[in-house]
Amino acid sequence: MCFTKFRTITENDAGWNDIMKYYDIVICGAGIAGVAAALAGARHGKKVLIVEKQTVVGGLATSGLIYVYLPISDDREKVIASGITRELLFAAQNYGPFAVSEKWGGIPGGDPGINKCGRFCCCFSPAGYALTLEKLLRDAGVDVYLDTTLTKVKCDSDMRLTEVELFCGAESWLVSAGCFIDASGGAFMLRMAGAKVFSEINYVTPWVIEANPDRCNDTNWYFSGNIYMNSIKNIGCGEKIDSLLSVDAMQKFIRSQYQGIREYFDSFVPDKQKSCYPINIPAMPQTRKIARIDGEKLIKDGDGGVFAADSIGVAADWRSPTCPAWETPYGALIPKDVRGALAAGRCINSSGDAWEVFRVIPAAAMTGEAAGTAAAMACEKGIDPRDIPVMELQDELLKNDAILHIADGR
Repeated sequence: MCFTKFRTITENDAGWNDIMKYYDIVICGAGIAGVAAALAGARHGKKVLIVEKQTVVGGLATSGLIYVYLPISDDREKVIASGITRELLFAAQNYGPFAVSEKWGGIPGGDPGINKCGRFCCCFSPAGYALTLEKLLRDAGVDVYLDTTLTKVKCDSDMRLTEVELFCGAESWLVSAGCFIDASGGAFMLRMAGAKVFSEINYVTPWVIEANPDRCNDTNWYFSGNIYMNSIKNIGCGEKIDSLLSVDAMQKFIRSQYQGIREYFDSFVPDKQKSCYPINIPAMPQTRKIARIDGEKLIKDGDGGVFAADSIGVAADWRSPTCPAWETPYGALIPKDVRGALAAGRCINSSGDAWEVFRVIPAAAMTGEAAGTAAAMACEKGIDPRDIPVMELQDELLKNDAILHIADGR
């Protein structure tokens, strides 16, 4: 399903604040993709701003209670994603009960929280991971603006994104940048700039942290004591919603989350409700596939296991170790109709089965690092990110131990 673009604010539009700040790179969204992009850009010596509408860093991984850093190894037990993707997986161990297993370089006796998986992955405490990610950004020198929303964007006559208006508290101000990265999960900034996007089916499957003495400690969702993560699928959920780009559809999705969680706990008799109850519910809609850009290249069904000469990283298929991994063409991060900007994470140009693979945490980190590196190079060269020589970008990524092709797994 394709959606037309928003109206773009132009040079002649009134209502822009006189306060102006400049950054090399401005990133919309402090989920995993945004964090990886910010770290990559800052480590290349660039002045980076990351903007997040919530007060919690980490996006769906933390505010959405997703809780699992899915595998970065393939069916041959080879590591196929490294660099910042691997760094953020190890960082997920902080402030929580889980640890990368010794098999993958973790501590002896480490419990990754996913029983019988055997792949290179690890669960985490959502709150603990948010604390870790925020510190990583601060330590890298990134300016982090939380509880801050994007209210307007401005493009020049060539459809180059040049400025954005931000709002926090009771103040609004303008920010310009050499390059912008949309890591919002729904291509919100690029849509506002006029980019065409596509949407696909979403299912309502809310997660909740619960106290439940009847669960056993060998489940995949165990924290400690009687505390568990629960993905509620059996009561009132699993509803299919075709598109989440309208107000009504998004509100319906959120209402369904609340309804499903209530129905689950209402199903217990009153006495049991005193011992089985919710501790935390998602602070954001757990949408998986809101919007993807119309990019220079499309990652589509059947591309799993296929070599891409311009690949900037590899995504493991999290659903099964027997499924092939996917290479990531750089063009999937570049919107066709907006210049001076890149996409990262869930809103890159992947469709169908490929979108299922690329919407998760490791793929978000991998595409985020690539976008942040490309944005830094674009600023250095004074060019549009679409004009960066791909081989030069690949060389920069390799310097940080990235894995570009499936065959290079180790």
